[in-house]
Amino acid sequence: MTPNDSFRRELGNGLIMRWSTAEDIEGIATLHAMVHRQSPEDPPNADYLTAIQALMNGDYPVMGPNDFGLIEDTSREGNPVVATTCLWQHTWAYEGIPFGVGRPEAVATDPAYRHRGLVRALFEMVHARSEARGDLVQAITGIAYFYRQFGYEYALELEDRRSTPLALIPQAKEGKSEPFSLREATAADIPEIERLYYRRQSSSIVWSLPTREQWLYEIETWKRHPELRHTLNFQMILNEFGQTIGFVACDAYRRDTTLGVWLLELAEGVNMQAVMPSLLRALQAIALSTGLAKPNQPALQELSFSLGTTHPIHEVLGDALDRPKEPPYAWYMRVKDLPGFLRHIAPALDKRLAASPMAGYTGEIKLDFYRGGLRLVFEHGSLRSAEDWRVPIYGSEGDAGFPPMVFWQVLFGHRSIGALRHIFPDIWVSHEAGLVLKALFPTRPSYVLAGN
Repeated sequence: MTPNDSFRRELGNGLIMRWSTAEDIEGIATLHAMVHRQSPEDPPNADYLTAIQALMNGDYPVMGPNDFGLIEDTSREGNPVVATTCLWQHTWAYEGIPFGVGRPEAVATDPAYRHRGLVRALFEMVHARSEARGDLVQAITGIAYFYRQFGYEYALELEDRRSTPLALIPQAKEGKSEPFSLREATAADIPEIERLYYRRQSSSIVWSLPTREQWLYEIETWKRHPELRHTLNFQMILNEFGQTIGFVACDAYRRDTTLGVWLLELAEGVNMQAVMPSLLRALQAIALSTGLAKPNQPALQELSFSLGTTHPIHEVLGDALDRPKEPPYAWYMRVKDLPGFLRHIAPALDKRLAASPMAGYTGEIKLDFYRGGLRLVFEHGSLRSAEDWRVPIYGSEGDAGFPPMVFWQVLFGHRSIGALRHIFPDIWVSHEAGLVLKALFPTRPSYVLAGN
């Protein structure tokens, strides 16, 4: 248990905010099953009943039964849960430097209790726990705009979607065996999965660092409770000699007319173009298996690849088999202690500066965030100080200006300063600061898996 597991706060009118216990599974699941449906006339969403059980049964690798923040109404019979969010624990890396990430998920409020600030109160509680355990960043995937209210900004690419219609997948030649095939991954494959996964990460600025427990959960642990369903189906890719040449992770259960593919990595030296026809047919066969579809689900129509905009599959498949479905969304990011985060990733910043035209730079850069700011001091190409700063009333101005939180898009490589200036007239940069910031914060898409 963490020090604030006993936290309890009265919000008035019988509303109590606290952390969950295992006894709250039914109440939390009931709320989510009621909230996450198309209309109040629909039956409770059974998928959410099982999803909450999976999060809280003690097997889930990034949270446990005590990691839901909840608000219950003690003035009503049974003390129903009326609002929740939970906190997942992740480790990500910035140019290879690990940092802790707290991830709120499973946000829900009973419609009768909305517009009372309940989610805001829950996020304050969740943020406090995340910061107490040393997380430097919080991140969330979620609905448009909403989490901006709680100090988050879109700052990292998330889940582009490119589709391959089944009708266009090339058919195998009659009488010829497939040169490449799939087999279900096992725990013994985790070292190879990790090796292939990390091989591509150098193309990202930010990436996730899954633990062995996270890999194991998707491959084996969920089998102890198969009724709860897992999220990803890991398959090893084999050549004609039965040797492992890569892996793919797709949806464990089909979504409507689509089977999503979330990870695909091949060993060095393997020809992706040669592999793809067999792989597409194998994924199609998995998607058509009866176990992946719900009752009365529409017929399968396509495979959907959400592998990041820089994945080589897009070039290999070509326009016919790689059709734009949805542009990338974005992770919401929160960096409460920006100077602390910059000090943490200083080795990466120093390395970038050393490889730029501003190598060996000595000086200071002051950024005005209008409600605060940042002062960076460099000596001989190294970041020596990063601290909060505010423009004084008289006598001094900053070297650049950004609206609050927009700078995080630059920090994580999501947008260049030049691109942002077309959108935000209140962004400005001096010539020298522009050269330094361009060296420190290159623009490059990242791929951070949104699964567990």
